[in-house]
Amino acid sequence: METLIYAAILGMVAIFTTDSILAMMKSYTSVKMSRDLNFSASVAMERMANEIRLANNINDAGSVFAASPGKLKLDTMDSFDSPATIEFFLSGAGIFVQEGSGAPEALTASSTEITSLIFNKITSSSVSKAVKISLTAKAKGGRMEKTEKFYNTAILRGSY
Repeated sequence: METLIYAAILGMVAIFTTDSILAMMKSYTSVKMSRDLNFSASVAMERMANEIRLANNINDAGSVFAASPGKLKLDTMDSFDSPATIEFFLSGAGIFVQEGSGAPEALTASSTEITSLIFNKITSSSVSKAVKISLTAKAKGGRMEKTEKFYNTAILRGSY
């Protein structure tokens, strides 16, 4: 009789311990996904906002506004004060930047999937120009999936 009671208690402790470990693993995966998602989207948003602020003009002909996948082409200056362009676009599941005729570079981590990238041009007068950036990012971890939306607006520095 004692053996049965001890076995039952041991079984309950084992079930409780297993459930606790599984809950901790699920929480860890969720926190890691959130961290990766936020970091990847923040890095991309900051780079795009900084380049918009430093740009001389928005290249309307090379840009795609108010649609996903959006494309933003900026007229700017390179490190030698020569005219240059910089372009942001969605390719596959990531955001890429291409400076001049150089090779495109990824701005987002491979663990993060960008499902939507939209640029909206904002002009409040004939001089002032800004760009609103909207992106939707998704991260997967095991059977879990997390999707978040990110927004940012940047004003071209010389346009106000």
